[in-house]
Amino acid sequence: MTDAVGIVSFIWQGQKYDAIKGSSLRLPDMQNVTQIAGATGYPSKQFQIGEAKATPLLLEGMSLAAFTPRDRGELQIVADTGQKWVIPAAYILSAPTMTDDGGKMPITWNFATYEEILN
Repeated sequence: MTDAVGIVSFIWQGQKYDAIKGSSLRLPDMQNVTQIAGATGYPSKQFQIGEAKATPLLLEGMSLAAFTPRDRGELQIVADTGQKWVIPAAYILSAPTMTDDGGKMPITWNFATYEEILN
């Protein structure tokens, strides 16, 4: 019997972070965009940027400043089922807002290229 993804970890700039349930990953690819002309719609193609979303917890000894949108960096997403996505030039869209609900800090990364590694 095969397993489904249950736990996803994120490695940002060489540091591993566990995230709460609800993380998501959309790989970059072409998307369809509808062009309206008269009373008809026509599909056209447009590039859709990749997006990773996660909510790590700010734990004792961790720096909130490690998640600034200033720089591009390597993001790795590792699933408990063995898949791994290595993103060489990810960037954070905006600085996360840390909450007092366990130090939750939702983060969104965008990226254009990646490598998928299957085990």
